[in-house]
Amino acid sequence: MRQPIAVDVFEALEEARGAKVRRHPSADRVDDRALVARARAGDGWAEEALYRRYADDVGIIAVRLLKSRTDAEDVLQDTFAIAFEKLSSLRDGAAVRGWLVQIAVSQVRRRFRRRRLRRLLGLDADADQATLESIAEPSAGPEVRAELALLDRALDRLAPDHRIAWMLRYVEGETLEDVARACDCALATAKRRLAAADAIVRAEVNLVEVDR
Repeated sequence: MRQPIAVDVFEALEEARGAKVRRHPSADRVDDRALVARARAGDGWAEEALYRRYADDVGIIAVRLLKSRTDAEDVLQDTFAIAFEKLSSLRDGAAVRGWLVQIAVSQVRRRFRRRRLRRLLGLDADADQATLESIAEPSAGPEVRAELALLDRALDRLAPDHRIAWMLRYVEGETLEDVARACDCALATAKRRLAAADAIVRAEVNLVEVDR
């Protein structure tokens, strides 16, 4: 399937994608459905295993969406606190990762609204900014970092919901269906947000069609 993405930015996004999830050795042999079932029954080990399995995923997504490590840490903690409290509402334990991302995106939205209020009150001072350029792999060269800086500026122009959808799709590599699920919207709405975001990104970054 062909998707719009920048040829030079594509490499930059890969450099910025970050570390893979580190799995707890003793939990590797237990699948998500079994871990969720055990956690529902009050098994603290299963809760810890779920956290270890998906904390990196949730944390990395939060950092990239919010561009703030401090806010992302809060989102990470809040996401798992909410998840463990509402674990009984998860119908399919095998879908726990997508469910955690959905909770995290909801918490990200809350922080975007808080930032808007802080800006109105003149209190917006974030010294902990984590741009795509700043969180790129240390091995990323100057050209890659320059492309990421361009992309950061383009993404700053997007409405929060559009930015979230674009980042989930093209930076995190989520499917359209998973983007819609994480954003708690219809698939058609997710597609409209992606199209609107892509139009703005294209205006500032040279995008062409490449296979992914």
